[in-house]
Amino acid sequence: MEKDLLSFSNDKLSVDFIKKLGVDTSEDILDKLILLYAENNSINVRREIVSSIGRQSNKDKIYIFIKDNIYNCGIMELVYQMFRTCLYNSNDDRFLSLQREILEYFDNEILYKMKAYYDYRHTTHSKKNIDKIKYPILLEGDNTKTLKKIKDQQVQLIFSSPPYYNARDYSVYTSYKSYMNMMKQTLVECYRVLEDGRFIIINVSPIITKRPGREFESTRYPIHFDFHKILEESGFYFVDEIIWIKPEYSVPNRVGGYHQTRQPLSYKPNCITESLLVYRKKVDFLLDKNISKYPKKFGINDSEKYDTTNCWYINPKSHKEHPAVFPDELCEKVLTYYSFPNDVVLDMFAGSGTFGRVALQMGRIPILCEQNKSYIEIIKQGYNYGNI
Repeated sequence: MEKDLLSFSNDKLSVDFIKKLGVDTSEDILDKLILLYAENNSINVRREIVSSIGRQSNKDKIYIFIKDNIYNCGIMELVYQMFRTCLYNSNDDRFLSLQREILEYFDNEILYKMKAYYDYRHTTHSKKNIDKIKYPILLEGDNTKTLKKIKDQQVQLIFSSPPYYNARDYSVYTSYKSYMNMMKQTLVECYRVLEDGRFIIINVSPIITKRPGREFESTRYPIHFDFHKILEESGFYFVDEIIWIKPEYSVPNRVGGYHQTRQPLSYKPNCITESLLVYRKKVDFLLDKNISKYPKKFGINDSEKYDTTNCWYINPKSHKEHPAVFPDELCEKVLTYYSFPNDVVLDMFAGSGTFGRVALQMGRIPILCEQNKSYIEIIKQGYNYGNI
């Protein structure tokens, strides 16, 4: 190994070479790794050097190395790797103290998350027996009240499209602030009933309110941006944004005025997209733990066709008694990618109940919340929903 090290010029050191070098835990190798860290400019190589240093046996030198370098390395990737070494030496009071210093100094969200994940993995957790819901349920009334009938963590997936702010006859609120407050009340209940680590997916898009008169300007609300805030405040964190793309002929024509005048400042594009905001309930463990609860290959999609990007091209669907219904295809994709057969799935703004119907067809157990009596009657047609 000594000869191999000397045969490499510093600018040709590779990650693989450092990995092989770090297998040796001798004092000589540790000294060489510390020297290479100081002389190398490649972030990837330096990161691997830090990792190899952390696996060495001389804790005194490792502690001094981190103490001397973590505050001036200037690269957070290196900070994360050094902090990781501190975590895995938590049985040493010096490293525990250094952990606290590092957290206070950087005040960085990734470091806090690393600490939480490590602590979770190294803490004994008692298993909770949760009664599984075994039949479809329809909760009639205000979902902030009816969802209280559902026990904690009984739901494995939430997918819904909240009512549009004052854009439909069935959606009238006194202010945008009161609308968002009411949505947050619902999300707080969603957090409680959702199983730890599982997904909530919210279908939203910007909406525009009518002008109160020709001399006044209409207002366009970026609901998908504002939902991010209340989702985070409710205990969820961002994972993905999926863009639902519709055919242009299916959306209202906003570009017509510009088409006629071609005047700058008057351009308003036709909006053919909606957002599916994919969030996960905050926990201190990886998705692997959720997946491991199911038998291997259970629920695997054997179809050769699946979406490889976050753009889904799906035609909208019309309903004579509801102005905004989910297309079946949209529900099918969400259920396929974010739930297993026999999972309990929730739509807290069920409308005419498309998601529940598709969920039943795909072997899931739906919980639907709805307070509009006309829509409740539609949901009940042909399906036997229980109550609690």
